[in-house]
Amino acid sequence: VLIDFPTAFWESVGTGAGTGNDQELSFVHWLTPSYTTQSHPQKWRLECVSFHAFPQPYRRNILLFYTFGDCSSYITASIHGLQGKARDEWLQGFFEPYYSRLPGYTTACAPLRFLATEWCNDEFAGNGSYSNFQIGMADAAHDVEAIRHGMPDQHIYFAGEHTAPFDGLGTVAGAYTSARALGHGQVSASFRGKEYIRVPSGNPRDAFPALLANVLNIGTPSKTGTAQSKPMDPITAYGLAAAIITFVDVGTRVAGRVKELSDTGDIPGVFRDIKTRLPLIIDIIAQTQSETDKLSPEAHQALKEVVRQSLKQVNQLDEILKKVTVSKGESLLRKTVKAGTSLVEEGRVQKIAAALKDNVQLLTLFNAKSTERDKPTLKRWATETLPSYEDSTGVFLLPFSRDEQFVGRESQLQSIASSFQTQTRVAVSGIGGVGKSQVAIEYSYRFRESNPIAHVLWVYGGNIARFYQGYKRIAQSLEIPGWDDPEVSILELVCSWLSNTTSSYLLVVDNADNIEHWWPGKYKSGGSLDDPSKNLSRYLPDGKNNTNLLITTRDNRVASRLAKATKPVVIQPMSKEEAHSLFLSKLGDELSKSDATEVYRLLEELDHLPLAVSQAAAFIQENGVSITDYISALHGEEAEEFLDEELDDARRDEESVNSAFRTWKVSYDQIKQQKPRAAELLSFLAMLDRQSIPKFVLKMPEVTTSLTVLQSFSLVTTRAGHQSFQIHRLVQRFVQLALQRESTLQKWQETALACVSRDYPTEIGVAEWPICDALAPHVHVLTGYSYETTEARLDLAHLLCWAADFDIERGMYIQALERAERSLQIFQRLLPEKDERLAAATWLCGRLRYYQARSTTDLNAAAAILRNALSISEYPSLNFAESAFELAHLFYDLCSGKECLQMGKASFECWQALEGARSVRTLDNMHDYALELAMLGHEDEGIAKWQEIIERCPASDASEKTKTVYTYRSRAGIVEFQGDAAMAEILYAKLIILCEEMYNSKHVHVFDYRLSHAEQIMRQGRLEEAIRLSVAMLATCDNMSEWRIRASCLQTIGECYRLGASYDKEKRYRVQTLELHKENLGGNHKETIDAEEALAACYLNNSMSSAATELYQSVLAWRNVELGASHTDTVRVVECLGICYAHQGQHAEAEAAYVDALSRQSDVDPRLVDNLCISLEAQGKWEALESRCRHLYAQGGSHQSTAQWSLVSALEHQGKTEEALQIRTCVLAVDSSNQTVSKGRLPAMPPVRVDRRFGRMIHPRTWSA
Repeated sequence: VLIDFPTAFWESVGTGAGTGNDQELSFVHWLTPSYTTQSHPQKWRLECVSFHAFPQPYRRNILLFYTFGDCSSYITASIHGLQGKARDEWLQGFFEPYYSRLPGYTTACAPLRFLATEWCNDEFAGNGSYSNFQIGMADAAHDVEAIRHGMPDQHIYFAGEHTAPFDGLGTVAGAYTSARALGHGQVSASFRGKEYIRVPSGNPRDAFPALLANVLNIGTPSKTGTAQSKPMDPITAYGLAAAIITFVDVGTRVAGRVKELSDTGDIPGVFRDIKTRLPLIIDIIAQTQSETDKLSPEAHQALKEVVRQSLKQVNQLDEILKKVTVSKGESLLRKTVKAGTSLVEEGRVQKIAAALKDNVQLLTLFNAKSTERDKPTLKRWATETLPSYEDSTGVFLLPFSRDEQFVGRESQLQSIASSFQTQTRVAVSGIGGVGKSQVAIEYSYRFRESNPIAHVLWVYGGNIARFYQGYKRIAQSLEIPGWDDPEVSILELVCSWLSNTTSSYLLVVDNADNIEHWWPGKYKSGGSLDDPSKNLSRYLPDGKNNTNLLITTRDNRVASRLAKATKPVVIQPMSKEEAHSLFLSKLGDELSKSDATEVYRLLEELDHLPLAVSQAAAFIQENGVSITDYISALHGEEAEEFLDEELDDARRDEESVNSAFRTWKVSYDQIKQQKPRAAELLSFLAMLDRQSIPKFVLKMPEVTTSLTVLQSFSLVTTRAGHQSFQIHRLVQRFVQLALQRESTLQKWQETALACVSRDYPTEIGVAEWPICDALAPHVHVLTGYSYETTEARLDLAHLLCWAADFDIERGMYIQALERAERSLQIFQRLLPEKDERLAAATWLCGRLRYYQARSTTDLNAAAAILRNALSISEYPSLNFAESAFELAHLFYDLCSGKECLQMGKASFECWQALEGARSVRTLDNMHDYALELAMLGHEDEGIAKWQEIIERCPASDASEKTKTVYTYRSRAGIVEFQGDAAMAEILYAKLIILCEEMYNSKHVHVFDYRLSHAEQIMRQGRLEEAIRLSVAMLATCDNMSEWRIRASCLQTIGECYRLGASYDKEKRYRVQTLELHKENLGGNHKETIDAEEALAACYLNNSMSSAATELYQSVLAWRNVELGASHTDTVRVVECLGICYAHQGQHAEAEAAYVDALSRQSDVDPRLVDNLCISLEAQGKWEALESRCRHLYAQGGSHQSTAQWSLVSALEHQGKTEEALQIRTCVLAVDSSNQTVSKGRLPAMPPVRVDRRFGRMIHPRTWSA
């Protein structure tokens, strides 16, 4: 994509603009940008080149963006069909987040035009696939020239970025120039005596059948697909022919280089055997080519595997040759380095030479059998001496050196040794990458040390051809009679010898992973070298007591059956300490102290798998990546790049993949072939949390047998009596990336979401808690995905609602609110306005906003949401009833008694209309309404409702225990509000016992009844007993998330100490209560303000008047605004402020406070007037005192006597002795004991605020089940 700008703004702030020097900005790379989520959430990396960096006259104000892979596909698919302005606007929207971040950019720098290619839309496009040069390549120019030259004698040519002249290498221009040069050339030659068939104009695919038939010398397929001569699978034939042609070409080139070096006498010693052996195998494979059309499919596949291996070995030789060959004119130092390299590579070349020799023997046998049919003279090749690995009596055919840094695994090695004491076959199993082969290698060396005269033999069991080669090599090394007879079956020969020999040996069959190779008849058909009806399992020896057969496999089914039903030695991931030692052995001194703190975290991420640990250490060492960055990459888009890179390990078979992801891909592909349902189940499991996946959620076909397959490969392990499963962390990541490559990740995420949504309880009670607990971690994972289809998004919204409801049960209100709001947003986008699902989500959000309200503003906001839920709900409906219920409690907190009763009644009547007069939920909400009536001063009406509940209970649909609870609960409410605390105590004690039987001792209802029980004991004056019960509850609920339980316990203890006049002890609990409310509700919540008032009263009683004054002032400021100046609670605080001033001798301030309080009252409180009189008397304001006393005396009541004596004092101080004497005489005539009013008396405290817990509620949903 080329973007033309009016100016090169990105150079305007630099020092080299227009100069062409190195300071110019010529290349920009954006790495996983986080600011492009709107244009494309995949956060693709982008690169651009500045044309302004070109020298004159080619400099332009153009940025060229180069894209590839998924990003290219996305862009070309999006702009396909767009024209003109629409096309430019799309491109600007996509690329602007990038170029706008360059230095110097302003809105005046808007692009002039765009040019974008659509090559990805071509049907033959490669979609950005390309080859990279290997790190450390010494002579890349030679390789590029070789690719550019192609293979004219084989009619194979190459065009593309990496075949261009070096001026354009790796660019689009290079791709064009190379293709243009090729297109102008004359491609004409001959192949096997036949003219090469040019591809005609039109679709090249139309000419393919004829071309293939001509090249391979087979019958030409007709249009119906049948051949004119011998039937042959063209794709299979073409694959083998191509492999042979490639090998002959590469092999001839390498052999030619070796010969040239040999002629000059400058060839390293390690290549001398190769000089004669390589032309031989080239000749044999070339002869084999003429017989390919006569092969059976099984033999065809085996031959192709041999050719492929030979090609791999030749390529390795070519690579080594480049490293060790000395060119003319090289310095002495360079020659010395290459000589040292040849010594290092000698062991590797010996292994390759031995493998080539095995292939020579196998292909010779193949050609011998082919020519035997035409009775030619049999030509045999002389037997060559094998390389000597060890000097011992027994044959030692272990193709790997010993790992001198081998770590741990002592218990597994001991288990293998112990098993061989009672059996001749032992299998070692475990997940791919867990280190099975490494354990086998170490055991082989230990076995040889303790049994030097025994044979140690190694066979690769990963494919049939290599298994045959391994047996062939054993036959030759042991010189088993008949090993070189072409008519003898090598597999049967070796198996028979090993079964009957008296010699001691250890035979290791490594990587016996594919069950189809061992029992092809049962598990589809894996084929066999000799007879399709036979299987490789028949060729494993049953030796005598001094023989040992060790099998490594990742499939537990193979392990169990090949070991004849004996239990395999399971290799688990390393221990924490073993993995740590392995990691340090790979990095050594390169680990810094700062990295050391991250090592254990990395090992945990890698599940302590040896291959992953070794791979991580190698990657960190080679690429200079920090451990912290590596851990971050494991969770990002680069995880596949990090875990897919091959590890160079000489102790792993050349056929084995040396990366964690590729190892698991082998298992994954085998499972997909053998049991597709198991692969589907693994895809499903990878979408969930990797641990504790409950079995009940697996509602897929063939789930039992599929789980068996996954467990056999150790990809899934069982937990909790086979009722739950877990998947390895890295295996889960691999499966997710594999599904992403297959473009099926979204499908499986939606499948998993649908399954969990289906199984999640829609109504959550005590019985549903275990299910919700089991699904909780999986809900957390599934709700983190993004979904595209409407069906999936609705499933997500429902699941979020239900999970939020369970979060409320657990007291996790913050998470519940986040989920509820997200659910509401989805429903608002997808559902009509009056849909009940939208009403439910709205009610849930309002409910949670209410639970977390920290101020009156928050309460009003929650009320608005709940009113909205009420307005869009049908009547009668669950959503209407629940919204009204929450509003009733909310209005109580707002001190709006009238609205509280309206909503309480509406909720109760809605349930009655919805489910009947005697349903459980009707009775529940009826109880709430009765409690609201009683708490708001309508005790008689509340008692009548409770009596009605008792009458309805016998005919309700509740269980017998629930009926009993409802009856006792209602009776407790009646007697409590009638003032019978003793009977209430008995009823609450019975409720405690009942609820402990129905739930458990720590259930919220049990705590609620215990608190009520302690409260009734306190009201009877048994303070110490009430304190003891509350302290016991406080100790039990310390670790619970429901903080209100603790707050209620603290309040009860504080009240007991107040009643016992232990104000110092009371203070401790009042302070804790206030801190708890501030922490959970904030400083502006009504309940926090009430707690502040209780602490202020405690300070005042404890002679801490100054501290009490500050708290009362804070409480007054809030209540003036939120409750109003004339509210009873507000007036009481004003009077208490006056008392605080009086205690501090500030009588003028006390007078002002009392006067303020009197002005707020509609009915004058005589106690308040009496307190005012005390302040006036203290100030000597006798006239004002006289006036107030006369007013107070006229009101009568308990304060009349005090008022008379104050009036006498006021009159005497003003000289009105006669009237004072008259009043004194009258007072003494009535009560001779009261002869005067003591001077300096303190004002009387107002009645304590009745702090009755609303229904003993722990949270608003306590009473509604």
